[in-house]
Amino acid sequence: MNSDLLFITVMYIDKFIRKTAVDIEPCVHGGRIVRELRKSGVKPLDFSANCNPFGPPDKEKLKLVINKTLKNIDWYPDNEYIDLRTAAARFSGVELENIIPSNGSSELIRLIMQTILDNGDMVILPQPTFGEYELSIRLSGAVPEYIKYEAVYRDSGTITDDMLNRSKLVIICNPNNPTGTFISKTDLEILAKRCQECETFLVIDEAFIELCDPSSSMSTYVNNNPFLILIRSLTKIFTIPGIRIGYGIAHREIASKMNNLRIPWNVGSVPAAVGTWLMDTHYKNPAFLEQSRELINIERDWLIKNLGLIRGFDPVPSSTNFILINIHDFGMDSVMITRCMQQLGILIRDCSSFRRLDQDYIRVAVRSHKENQQLIDTFSKSMELWGKYLAKKSIHEALQRGKTFSNTDCEYYPCHFEGQDCTFCFCPFYPCEDERTKGEMITRSTGDQIWSCMDCDLLHRPDVAKAVLEELINCEGNIRDLKKIWKKVVEPLL
Repeated sequence: MNSDLLFITVMYIDKFIRKTAVDIEPCVHGGRIVRELRKSGVKPLDFSANCNPFGPPDKEKLKLVINKTLKNIDWYPDNEYIDLRTAAARFSGVELENIIPSNGSSELIRLIMQTILDNGDMVILPQPTFGEYELSIRLSGAVPEYIKYEAVYRDSGTITDDMLNRSKLVIICNPNNPTGTFISKTDLEILAKRCQECETFLVIDEAFIELCDPSSSMSTYVNNNPFLILIRSLTKIFTIPGIRIGYGIAHREIASKMNNLRIPWNVGSVPAAVGTWLMDTHYKNPAFLEQSRELINIERDWLIKNLGLIRGFDPVPSSTNFILINIHDFGMDSVMITRCMQQLGILIRDCSSFRRLDQDYIRVAVRSHKENQQLIDTFSKSMELWGKYLAKKSIHEALQRGKTFSNTDCEYYPCHFEGQDCTFCFCPFYPCEDERTKGEMITRSTGDQIWSCMDCDLLHRPDVAKAVLEELINCEGNIRDLKKIWKKVVEPLL
C-alpha cells in the first residue's frame, strides 16, 4: 500500500469499523493512584475509589494462596471454574448453575448486553449512574432511555408498564454509584415481578450490597424469574481492584447462555484462586464483612456531618461506603476542587462525567477515621489555595483591563458598600493575616482555622484600588513585589 493510499485509509478508518464503535469514548473512573505515582513519584491518599476501608483481609494468607497458584502458572485455568462458581454460589445463597464468572463487573456488564440486546432495543437507564452501562448499551446498538434515578429511588412505579413493554432491559445500580442511595428489597421485588410479566430483563448491579445490606440482595429470586440478572464484584468488598474478579447470578438457563458466550478462560488462575478463597473463608466466618459494615456506618455518619459543616458543601445521604457532595455553592467547581485536592495529595472523584451532575458534584469514599479527618482538613487547605489562585487571577484580569471599575451588574453588588470599586473582586494580598484591616482568623465548625476578610473593604475603596493597580502596572504584575505595594499603599491606611 503506497503512502497516499495509507493516508486516505487512515483518514476514513471509521468507514471500516463497527458503526456502534465509532463514537464510543472510554468511561471516566476513580482509582488513579498509578497515574499520579508515575507523574509525581508520591503516593496520594485515594478517596476516589470506593473500596472497603478495612483493606484486603489477611494479606499473609492471600500471599500463600497466590504463591500456591503460581506453582501451576503453566496450566490453563479450568474454563468451567467449578471451584470459583461453587464458592460464589454458597456465598450468595444460590446454586453453581446460577453463576457466571467474570473478569470484574465491567466485563460482566459487556457480556450481559451482548447476550440480551439487539440493534435498536430500548434500555431504561436511570441517571446519574455508573458509566459502563451506557457504553455497553451503545456498543450493542441499543438505545438508552434516560430517567431520573431519584424518581425511581423514591417510587419504582415511575417506571411504568408502558415503558417496560417498549423496553428490552432495565438497569438498576443498588446501592447506586455515585449517589449512594438504596432502593428497598420490597420495591425491587415488585419491579422484578412487573418486569417478568412484561418480559423485560431487570439487571441489578449489587457491587456494593455487601458493604450496605446483604440481606437485601435479590439473589434468591433468580430461579423463579428468568428475566432477573445480578452483578456482583469482589473488588469493592475485599479491596482487591488489582485482581479483577466478579460474577453474575441468573436463572440457570440464562447463566448457561452467558457462560457459552463469555470469552474462554476470562478469569486467570490467580484471580480465580483468590476469589474462591475469599468467598469460602468469609462464607464460613462473616466477621470481617460484619465489622466492615459497622465501621463504614460509623465513619460515614461522621464524615457526612463534618462535610456538611463546610460552607457550600451539601452531602447527599448515603447507604454505603461513599458520599456524593453537592458543591454548587462552594465557590469552586468539581474540576477545580479536584485539582486543588490533587495538589495537596488527595484524590477525589470529579463527578462531571456523570449525566445530570455537571460540575456541581464530587464523590468521596469512606476511609479510616484518621484518613477521613485528613480529608476534612485538606478541604480547608484547598480553600486557602483557591483563595490565593483567585488573588493571582484578580491581578491578571486587572492588568489586562488596565483601569478600575465598578461591576454593578454583579449579583453580589454591593458586597461591601454602594459605589465600591470592583477591580479586585478577590484581594491580591490574601491572606494578609493583618487584623488591622478588620480581617480575622476564624475557627470553622470543622475545627480548622481560615483567614476571613469579610469585614475588610480596603481594596474596594476607589482610591486604594486605583493606587494598587498603578503599582501593579509599574512592576508588570510581579507577585514578588506585592509586599512592597502593601507597605507603600495599604500600610499607611491602617
